[in-house]
Amino acid sequence: MTAKQKPLKVIQVLPRLESGGVERGVCEVVCYLKDHGHEPIVISEGGKMVELLNSIAVPHVKMQVGSKSLLSLLTIRKLRKFFIEQQPNVVHGRSRLPDWLCYLALKKIPEQTRPKFVTSVHGLHSVSRYSSIITKGERIEAVSDTAKDYLINNYTQVQESNIRVIHRGVDPSLYTPTFEPSQNWVNEWQKSMSTMNPDNLPILTIVGRVSRLKGHPHFLKIVENLNKSETCVIGLIVGEADQHHKRYAEKLQEQVKMSRELHQKVFFLGNRSDIREIMSKSNVVLSLSSKPESFGRTVLEALSLGTPVVGFDHGGVSEILAELFPDGVVPYGDIGAATKKVTELMHRKVDLPTHKFTLENMCSQTLSMYQELVA
Repeated sequence: MTAKQKPLKVIQVLPRLESGGVERGVCEVVCYLKDHGHEPIVISEGGKMVELLNSIAVPHVKMQVGSKSLLSLLTIRKLRKFFIEQQPNVVHGRSRLPDWLCYLALKKIPEQTRPKFVTSVHGLHSVSRYSSIITKGERIEAVSDTAKDYLINNYTQVQESNIRVIHRGVDPSLYTPTFEPSQNWVNEWQKSMSTMNPDNLPILTIVGRVSRLKGHPHFLKIVENLNKSETCVIGLIVGEADQHHKRYAEKLQEQVKMSRELHQKVFFLGNRSDIREIMSKSNVVLSLSSKPESFGRTVLEALSLGTPVVGFDHGGVSEILAELFPDGVVPYGDIGAATKKVTELMHRKVDLPTHKFTLENMCSQTLSMYQELVA
C-alpha cells in the first residue's frame, strides 16, 4: 500500500463458510487484505471456516444471508444498520441471495455515504430475474473469460466496462510437483490403502460436492470401463452431499455396491481437509461436470501438483486445460474418449509452464478493483 492509498474497509458477504471454492477464495482475499494493512469483515451464516478467520483476527458477523426464506428479508434492515455503523468502502456480495440482500440494504443509504457495491460471477446460473442481480455491481468480478462471456451473452443490460476478469489462483509454494505430504499423513494413507488398494492399482479421483452437476455417474462409468479391461484402477470420490443431495449420494453408493467392477474399487471419502495430499497421490484427477462451470479450481490445483487431469471440453475447465494441459481435454460426454485418455495419462506427470493462475495475481487484482472503485 502506497502512502497515497488509504486503508480500505471491505465487507464480504456469502451464504456460509463450510467448504467450497467460493468460501476458500473469500478467506484467501481477506487474508491478503489483512496482510496489506486493510480492514476486511466477513458476513455469513457461519461454518467450519470461521475458525480460519478467527485465527487471523478477521471479524465474522453471523447473519441470515444464505437461507431462501421470507425471514431472510428481515436481514435487509440489519445489514443496512451494520453498513451505516461500519462505513465500509466496499461491500462485496459473493452469491445471488446475499447480493439481493446487500443491494436492497444499500439502496436506501444516501448516495454520498453509500459503500461501493461489487458482485461476483462464480457460477453459470440459469438466466432469470433472480440471477440478474449479479449485473447490479458497480464492478462485476468474473472468475474466468467463460464467466465474462456468460454475462455479456445473457444480460444485455450489463456494461462490459464494469466487468473485471480475475481468474482464481493457486499458491505455487503450496501446489507444486515437488510437494510431499507429511510422514504422519503418508503413514495414515498407506494404512488406508492397504485395505482399499492392496494391489497398488492406479488411483482415479474426482473432487467436489456430490451433486447431479458434478458428473459422478460419468466417473463411475469410466472406472467400470477400465476394470472391465486389463487396466484395473480404483476410484476415490472426495466430497460430500449437502442435505438436498443425500438421496442422490445414496443411489450412487448403491450402484457401486451392486457392480462387480465398482464394488471395493470405488470409495466415498466424504469431506476432506487433505485434498491436496490426495490429489498428489492420484494418477489422474477427473472433471466431468454435466454443465459447464465458471472455473475449475481443483483442475488447476491438481495440474500444479503434477497430476494429469482429464476434463470435458466446456466452461472454465476447458479454458484452463486449453492453456495449461490441452492433452487432458476430451469432448463433452464422450466416456469412451475419456476412458482412453485416462489410460494414456495415468503413468505420466505434468510439468506446467509459467502461468497467470496464481493466488498473488488473484488477490492483487481484487484489491486493485476495490481501489479503482473508491478512487
